Amino acid sequence: MKNNEKRKSRFLIIILVLVLGITGCNIKQKNKKTVPEEETKKEHVSKAKPMKPQINILNYQWLSYRMNFSVLDYASKKETINLSAFFVNRKDSIIYMTVGKLGYEGMRVVITPDTVKYVNHLNQTYYCGDYSFISKLLGFKANFYLLQAIFTGEDIPGLEPNMFLTKTQDTNIYRSPLRRNKEMELAVLQELKTDINHKVIENNLTELQTGTFVSAQYGNFMLVDDIQLFFQQATMVIPSEKIQLDCKLKSIKLNVAVPTSLKIPEKYKTITTK
Repeated sequence: MKNNEKRKSRFLIIILVLVLGITGCNIKQKNKKTVPEEETKKEHVSKAKPMKPQINILNYQWLSYRMNFSVLDYASKKETINLSAFFVNRKDSIIYMTVGKLGYEGMRVVITPDTVKYVNHLNQTYYCGDYSFISKLLGFKANFYLLQAIFTGEDIPGLEPNMFLTKTQDTNIYRSPLRRNKEMELAVLQELKTDINHKVIENNLTELQTGTFVSAQYGNFMLVDDIQLFFQQATMVIPSEKIQLDCKLKSIKLNVAVPTSLKIPEKYKTITTK
């Protein structure tokens, strides 16, 4: 029983710090030409110099959404946990998230550029400190802006513009054997794909120091205001953890301020990163 609770607790933490993505969902284009399958698979290689990927970044001050998600065993695809979450992001300032089931809050986290605060109601523990807690779980260094990019479906900021572009019928494919963020001491091998609207639809990353691999895709985009698109469904595969996350987003809102408080009960025990 204790091992099962410990495993659920670890899954909850992983969900907070890893990339969301999508399987089998794409934007439906009107009046799209019928193209032979072999034609759509052709890649047209750009001869340009290394570049930064062109991405249609979401313009917002506040972003919030609710999501339901299932954690599946990577090999068998059998569901192990089904949970719900509420996510809030004040751009470049704060990330707030609660995760629970059937109306019961299992955990809450508040993240700023300097501090990580995390409360786990499953085992009555908490953490308040720097990013060493999250970096230890990921296996490589993380910061606020990396996590913000994860939950908004964008490229990791601060990486060198060392990408080479190829194109297919409706996809831009950016590849790099090495992208660094010297400030974070992060180096990745990356393949990033965008659609015709320059929204990220797939992001494959290998952290080169540890070999940690994460594959994520974003899709089923909808208008969240008059002109901006945001993904609604997500699937993410994390082979090292042997899990897959299947997510559905709803109640997506822009520029609506939301309370982001976190209270730590006195009886809870602190988590150390040693």
